[in-house]
Amino acid sequence: MKWTIFLAVAACAAMAAPGSAEDRYPSRPVKLILPQPAGGAVDLIARALADRLAQQMGQPFIVENMPGANGSLAGGNVARSPSDGYTLMLAVDSNLIINPSLYHTLTYDPFKDFVPIGIVARLNMVLVANPKVSANNVKELIAYAKAYPNKLNYAEIGVGSAMHMGMEQFKFMTKTEINRVSYRGTAPAISDVVAGTVDLMFTGPPSAKSMSEGGKLKVLAVASPDRIVLLPDVPTVAEAGVPGYTMASWFGLLAPAKTSTTIVERLSAETKTAVNNQVFKDRMKSVGLEIDGGTPEAMLEIMQSDTQRWAELIKATGITIPQ
Repeated sequence: MKWTIFLAVAACAAMAAPGSAEDRYPSRPVKLILPQPAGGAVDLIARALADRLAQQMGQPFIVENMPGANGSLAGGNVARSPSDGYTLMLAVDSNLIINPSLYHTLTYDPFKDFVPIGIVARLNMVLVANPKVSANNVKELIAYAKAYPNKLNYAEIGVGSAMHMGMEQFKFMTKTEINRVSYRGTAPAISDVVAGTVDLMFTGPPSAKSMSEGGKLKVLAVASPDRIVLLPDVPTVAEAGVPGYTMASWFGLLAPAKTSTTIVERLSAETKTAVNNQVFKDRMKSVGLEIDGGTPEAMLEIMQSDTQRWAELIKATGITIPQ
């Protein structure tokens, strides 16, 4: 009789005992903070990812745009958030691997304040030129730039951006001098390249494809390791004469430091499932993005190697933030 009572009480206690917060994660909405305004690649990725994760995990994933201070506003906010998995950040790679070498007053440390969950997608850059530029390929561009130092100019949308660092890396590797012209956004930058006010720029595959088909721009090369689906006949920069050259932006998901391994691994697995969903893949492909869905360990390795790569270039070229 005593054993029967004991077992009954134990069974009731087991049924009543709630699971751990990690076991029940997520039990309420999750915030996904972005370091950029609405519109653009990172916003598109975040909203598509949030929709998939909400369906898979049974709780809303709320996208919150928090632009400002070149990513420091969003980065600092997430770094100071509780490590419970309910505040995440979808960062642009420059926030994590370039900013630390350019800004000495960052509100976050990419390696101490965050734990990586995984890279979601990548955007390979495409080198385009105004049709009036005499060079029709990378080799001719290099030859012209060497024959006429500082005669050519290129458009970029901010120090440390992919457009800026991509061309500075190109100049460094080819030993050429090409002047920089800064813009507040991609649209006015492309408009001026089309108009001939500026000669060159790196841009995304969709705009490069549409502008080249209309005869408004010349596509010289893609900066990916391999040729891309949207522009299959366009050679890579490496193929075209600059061995080892690549330039792509990647977008990675992170949580505040000390977030439990259980939650990080769950989010990583769910993210991989989300990005391999055919609807998600088709949406990314339509705008020239390549999905990734890698592991936290793989993202950490890329953060480390890319940080070193850009730190070396910034030091070698003396790139600084305008005061």
